[in-house]
Amino acid sequence: MKILIISNMYPSREKSFAGIFVKNQYEAIRDIMVNDEIDIFYMRRRFTSKLGSALKYISAVFGFVKFLFKRYDIIHLHYLYPLIYLANFYKILYPNTKLVVTYHGSDVTKKINKKNIKSVRKLLKKVDYHIPVGNALAKILETKTKTKADKILPVGVNDKVFYFENVDKVYDFIYVGSFIHRKGVDLILDIIPELEGSITICFVGQGDYIDLVRELGIKYKNIEIYEDLKQDEIQKLIIRSKFLLLPTRNEGFPTSTIESMYCGVPVLVSDIPQTKEQVEEGENGFIIPVDDRGALLNKVRELSKIDEFQYKKMVQKTLTYYREISLSNVCKELSIIYQQLIKNV
Repeated sequence: MKILIISNMYPSREKSFAGIFVKNQYEAIRDIMVNDEIDIFYMRRRFTSKLGSALKYISAVFGFVKFLFKRYDIIHLHYLYPLIYLANFYKILYPNTKLVVTYHGSDVTKKINKKNIKSVRKLLKKVDYHIPVGNALAKILETKTKTKADKILPVGVNDKVFYFENVDKVYDFIYVGSFIHRKGVDLILDIIPELEGSITICFVGQGDYIDLVRELGIKYKNIEIYEDLKQDEIQKLIIRSKFLLLPTRNEGFPTSTIESMYCGVPVLVSDIPQTKEQVEEGENGFIIPVDDRGALLNKVRELSKIDEFQYKKMVQKTLTYYREISLSNVCKELSIIYQQLIKNV
């Protein structure tokens, strides 16, 4: 079997976090499907500006040309828009190739709009297998495009990297991810002055708010910042934190929360559908209203003083969640999907 994975997300020197889960899946699938040929095509990002984003799409078109001369049994597209156009063009040339799409979040919630909905619906009719990463995203996909999910399948957590260790806690909270507005990191930054140095917070990531994060890191001794870490290094910080913070405004099925749970670290998230399906209040985390600065501040203060017995009990419960979506399990599921699609040719 010959499989081509296509993605507009992949780690780079400029953005080490971008699409790390695609890289993990690609490598894990190769390890499982050792007798098959697995290739990958991803857009290279050398600049982080708007011009850089435009250039990466233009270069992607030219970079994809060489794949048009090779016959694949499966095309697996990560993130629908706009690379669905390249995948669809390939399928015009090779009609028997099966097209699989994994929907990650903003490719459905943000990129599909009134202007392009008709063309997107036509393109989706060419897709053979639809995989939203979460139940909430599947409902949005169906509402917007009249497309039903064939399988709900998160990207998977590498349990060889993210796992529990019984170590002393250094941080009250940790934030892991892009420093962008959608993730709600600005809300965390906004409440830091009111915490008066009493609560320790670790920031791991890069993005638009990096200068403000650095400024606060200089001003307040209780703030630590790490900008470019490998996943095993991130795990060492997560296990030394009491809670993961993610006051996000929009997601697909966030991975940082599940990675945190694999480490036995409960989470504090906002009440959007995509995070609410992950968290049971008081069991593996807590939920606050989206975009509510006051609620975030109050909950952060409350959780920083959580009873030790209650916290340890919560940690044990947290470790029982989502064990079925380890990276190896997810990739085994994908290999079965590929095989079934080929049998139906």
